[in-house]
Amino acid sequence: AFKYYGEWFGAYPYDNVTVIDPAWQSSSGGMEYPTLFTSGTRWLAPTTTNGPEQVTVHEAGHQFFYGVIGNNEVEHAWLDEGLNTFATARTVDQYFPHYWERRFFGSFVPWTFTDISWSRALDGSRLARCRTTARMDIQATPTFQYWPGSMFSTAYYKTTLWLHTLERFLGWDTLQQGMSDYYTRWIFAHPEPQDFFDSINTAAGENLAWFFDQVHGDSAVFDYGIAQVTNQDAAGKGFFRDVFTNNESPVMFETMVVVRRYGDGTFPVDVVVEFADGRRELRPWDGRAQWTTFKFEHSARAISAIVDPERVLMLDINYTNNSWTSSPRATTAATKWTLAWIVWLQDLLLTSAFIV
Repeated sequence: AFKYYGEWFGAYPYDNVTVIDPAWQSSSGGMEYPTLFTSGTRWLAPTTTNGPEQVTVHEAGHQFFYGVIGNNEVEHAWLDEGLNTFATARTVDQYFPHYWERRFFGSFVPWTFTDISWSRALDGSRLARCRTTARMDIQATPTFQYWPGSMFSTAYYKTTLWLHTLERFLGWDTLQQGMSDYYTRWIFAHPEPQDFFDSINTAAGENLAWFFDQVHGDSAVFDYGIAQVTNQDAAGKGFFRDVFTNNESPVMFETMVVVRRYGDGTFPVDVVVEFADGRRELRPWDGRAQWTTFKFEHSARAISAIVDPERVLMLDINYTNNSWTSSPRATTAATKWTLAWIVWLQDLLLTSAFIV
């Protein structure tokens, strides 16, 4: 944690730190204090998971964000918890290869699913937690006034998601420069949210208020999807869309791709369409209108379309509607997951039978 945080943001200013591992089942977990923090191990901690490492990295990270940068946690908890959760996920992703873990029998026995790798985008940023509370609170609301059920998702995970979005949109070098400038400028001081935004704007060389106003000053929800794709024969003579055409090409198709903004949040996205002959075309869209249509004329039919193919917009709450394929793959997906769950259930029953 000190290595990566120090390289990315700035040096740890003290020559000592104390780490305490509370007794198991002592009801003590991770908690931060300047130059001291508690972690929390468990009985049976597989090396293939992030076990005690993630909470240790997180609490160590608080030595930087709140220990050195003294924001008001009562008013703006996201300025330390959100920034630190983002940096924690990035650190864990860089240094700790591991798999998904579930615990059974009162969290006593761990089980590692070695066919499911831990994902920074999903597990580190906790998108699933934000989906259910996306509209419950505006992040700019003083933290102590958040609805209790949305505090973690609004202060911790929403910040992680919009910072991860900026990382993919601006590039890591730009975001890192902005966060490093913020750390250097406000060391042992008390910044406000606008001070952080100013640092990112300076590094980006542009005013990103259009983005910050949505993710911090509003409860906007982001959701883009492919609404409709049609392929129509456009070759030969005759009336085509009520217009007489004389297209001598032996084979020509007109493809119409309708992309829709289902949420009220706006963000620029790319749309990629793939055709049966392997050709791919990319069209940028500013994402502001409620919907837009892209028209293609090509010698092959479109077989797939996807909006935001690089998943830049980490805040998109429903990624299942981002793509379309001409050949539905529901049966393939259902078969794959059914077989996987049968194997997992069998392993669980065998394990339970052994213990009982």
